Amino acid sequence: MLAVAAGVGTMFAEPVQIGDLYYNLDATNQTAEVAENSSASGEIIIPSSVTYNEITYSVTSIGNHAFYECTGLTSVTIPNTVTSIGSRAFHLCSGLTSVTIPNSVTSIGDGAFRSCSGLTSIEIPNSVTSIGYGAFRGCSGLTSVTIPNSVTSIGEYAFASCTGLTSVTIPNSVTSIGDYAFQYCTGLTSVTIGNSVTSIGNYAFYRCSGLTSIEIPNSVTSIGEYAFASCTGLTSVTIPNSVTRIGEWAFVNCSSLTSVVAPAGFFDVREGDLTGYTKILNQVTVIGGELTENGLLFINRSYKTLQTLDVSDVTNTEFVDEAFKGCYNLQQLVLPEGLQKVGYMMVAECVNLQSIEIPASVTEIEQRAFENCRSIRSVNFGENPSLTKIGNWAFFLCIALEDLEIPEGVTEIGDGAFYGCAYLKDLVLPNSVQSIGDNTFTLCGKLEKMTVRAVTPPDIDNKTFDEVSREIPVYVPDESVAEYQNHPLWREFFIQGISNLPTSIDNTPFLSKENYGEARKMLHNGQIFILRGEKVYNAQGALVK
Repeated sequence: MLAVAAGVGTMFAEPVQIGDLYYNLDATNQTAEVAENSSASGEIIIPSSVTYNEITYSVTSIGNHAFYECTGLTSVTIPNTVTSIGSRAFHLCSGLTSVTIPNSVTSIGDGAFRSCSGLTSIEIPNSVTSIGYGAFRGCSGLTSVTIPNSVTSIGEYAFASCTGLTSVTIPNSVTSIGDYAFQYCTGLTSVTIGNSVTSIGNYAFYRCSGLTSIEIPNSVTSIGEYAFASCTGLTSVTIPNSVTRIGEWAFVNCSSLTSVVAPAGFFDVREGDLTGYTKILNQVTVIGGELTENGLLFINRSYKTLQTLDVSDVTNTEFVDEAFKGCYNLQQLVLPEGLQKVGYMMVAECVNLQSIEIPASVTEIEQRAFENCRSIRSVNFGENPSLTKIGNWAFFLCIALEDLEIPEGVTEIGDGAFYGCAYLKDLVLPNSVQSIGDNTFTLCGKLEKMTVRAVTPPDIDNKTFDEVSREIPVYVPDESVAEYQNHPLWREFFIQGISNLPTSIDNTPFLSKENYGEARKMLHNGQIFILRGEKVYNAQGALVK
């Protein structure tokens, strides 16, 4: 290839042929213009002194390296006869600030505008179908780019190291984002990915440290290795369950990541590889797949910060022992509908968990499953539960639990199952219950009343209700009142027929049959009242009715 001499001292009246092209040269203005009568398609190298080029209408393509390293070139207008821009055509034109690409161009070659650091914006016409390898790589001044709906693929390194780029919208026509396509775009804060993209390449957004959130459309099936690695500003990620492959280290060193909505595969990181992953997750929703032991370990590493965990959509029928143990800031936990048992210490020591719904599929709550969940106020067993057994110490020291209704179908309540539930006021036991273990309700000192629907008195131990007042009413089937009253342990309570269950203070039964002259004592909603004739006084003697 030939070079136009920068030092030509005269203005040629006639076009000068250089190689296969004719040029009008102006040394004074240091410009080179392709002449109108130029018909060849050869390539030249324009020196760095050239500042402007208007390519004439007879040119149909710009060849490889055509304006390579023309550092003084500031503006280029490409006519609508041009259909292709060759590889590295404007590579290292660092002074180039303006390019007009017509809608006749169908392809932008590899590295076509690479390292054009002065280029601030580019509008790609809707005739272009592909953006080549490294086409705009290193265009550090580029702040905006328009990708048309005609583009179907973004090549490898296409916008890599475009550090000034702040936002990008990938249209619905694009099906793949190439490897390294936006790596090192450190200024990128917003990415919109079209709903036809099926794959995000390896390192595609590697070290995009300004990116704060990413939402992957449900067309995507594959996310490559290191795709979002070291995106240190990333705080939230949403990945649909259409994604079946997440490459190794895809989100490694995303040190600010606090919120994740993703399939189980996102969390399936080998134990030895966990070092580079965040430990500050706040909200986690797992939307499909099976959580492996490694996946649970990944989640549990955020035991200090995790507040919301929704695993309702996973396929697990059980989790490993101690799966969520010690997540002491966890306030909400949603378990999967297909879960068959709540394992040993599965939720133990989640001291800020306020309520729990046991899926209807669960047949057993194992030992110490909810031990020391001291903020749980309610336990919901859902509709048509399958539960048959509550294990030993299952709800040990769940001190905030106020109301408890054990579902029909439970036959066995283990030793110490509700030991130390100090604020439990109302307890309902099902007809199916056959045995209640030692110390099961020990230290439930605020218990006001019990309803036992079992026709046959369940087996209990002499310490089953240790430290529970024997003056509280126990409501049993009307036909079983006598049997309970004759039972060696149940008879210690104030046995009443279920038909006598109180609905208001007017029909609350007396704590005992003793008379205090004209006064009688009764318990209602945890308070002691004194009845004198038709008047009701509180424990301090104030008239309440």
